[in-house]
Amino acid sequence: MNNARLISSISIAALLAASAAAAQETDWKSQLGDHADKTLRVMTITDPFIDSMNAVKDGFTQATGAKVEIDGYGYDALHEKQLLACSQNDGAYDVLLIDGIWIGEFAEAGCLDSVEEKLAENADVFAWDDFTPAGAGQASWEGQRMCLPVGTYYELMYYRTDLFEKAGIKVPETFDELKEAAATFTNNPDFPGVFGYAMNNKRGAAAGQQWFEWIYSAGGKPWVSNEVGSQEPYKDQTPTLNSQESIDLVQFFRDMVAYGPPGVEAFAWDERATAFAAGKLAMINDWSVRAQIANDPQQSQIAGKFKAALMPHKAGGKTVSPVGGWIACVNTHGAQKDAAWDYLKWFASKEIHREFVLEGGPPSRLSAMQDKDVQAKYPWTEVLYEAQKESWFELRPRHPLAFQLIDTVGAQVNKAIIGEKSAKEAMDGAQDDVTRLLEQNGLL
Repeated sequence: MNNARLISSISIAALLAASAAAAQETDWKSQLGDHADKTLRVMTITDPFIDSMNAVKDGFTQATGAKVEIDGYGYDALHEKQLLACSQNDGAYDVLLIDGIWIGEFAEAGCLDSVEEKLAENADVFAWDDFTPAGAGQASWEGQRMCLPVGTYYELMYYRTDLFEKAGIKVPETFDELKEAAATFTNNPDFPGVFGYAMNNKRGAAAGQQWFEWIYSAGGKPWVSNEVGSQEPYKDQTPTLNSQESIDLVQFFRDMVAYGPPGVEAFAWDERATAFAAGKLAMINDWSVRAQIANDPQQSQIAGKFKAALMPHKAGGKTVSPVGGWIACVNTHGAQKDAAWDYLKWFASKEIHREFVLEGGPPSRLSAMQDKDVQAKYPWTEVLYEAQKESWFELRPRHPLAFQLIDTVGAQVNKAIIGEKSAKEAMDGAQDDVTRLLEQNGLL
């Protein structure tokens, strides 16, 4: 596989152009077809950006006459429903938003129509080179651009500016500094009701994804050939889950439990975000889409009192920013493909993407990240732009076993976090489990 060749280099001129505020308004009625009396159905995750999708959808109705229904599901349920529907040739949903790490599974199962032909026909509108390189990489599989990266996430570290100012300490950059800062705020009478840090520790996908998100910044890698920037990251998938770097990382996860609130061992995405917004945590790492939860004064106690920084790294190393998020795809079994393609053409365009981002959606385009109105409303966007420069879209596996593999790793990582196993025992177990899984499926 050579997905890297799909990601076009971005010229200086393109970056300068991306900083312009908003694109000129497009005459969408002339760009799109007439889909009056149709109802376009979109299936997506119930992450916060579903509200942003709903906030802009009427523009498509005004341009085409088609109503847009957006249905959201939880992470595991969405994966199950979409795959089951594909296996049954179900075209009830026209557009599928899938996690970027599911791309291999869905593409090889024949669930998606490639976007290559449409990109060739509408290169200016789709503006592929304006997508962040890692977002573009996530939307591609085996030499084909399959979907559009409309909801790209980068994981950042968020910290309470008021607490750090009072404590007089600097924002941590390394794992050791993070641990020291977390200890400063935990069980400290100067910071009543505050704990230092919370991670995704819950058994399964949450803890598994956490391991993949941190391993490169810990100086390790998940399998032999997956070096950052590799042209053939899947050439040798022999796992390196029990490397010393991995064992040290999982021990770090275990150590950080001491600085979290009660029950932090079972925290996942929602728990860490809501605890931070409630003012119970000094710091968290989280996907950029959830920062708006803490920034909304109607649901947050800390609006205006936090900032973002790059994720920490092992001493002597560097941060490799985790990237994730959602890609929009046309259901190959859908009966309204003309309307589905028009929706993607419209929704993923620079112009509508900017509107979506201003409504709280995650920026997937360089132009949106550098938009002054976006930066003013969501100040962490400037850090996002820095994070995307040092990200690696193969950070988590994206082949058909991705879901199982991450869940398998997460089961063992959590055993170390809760003290059921030592870090070494857990990662020896993960090494054995994943090796067996890959061998059974012909990938080793």
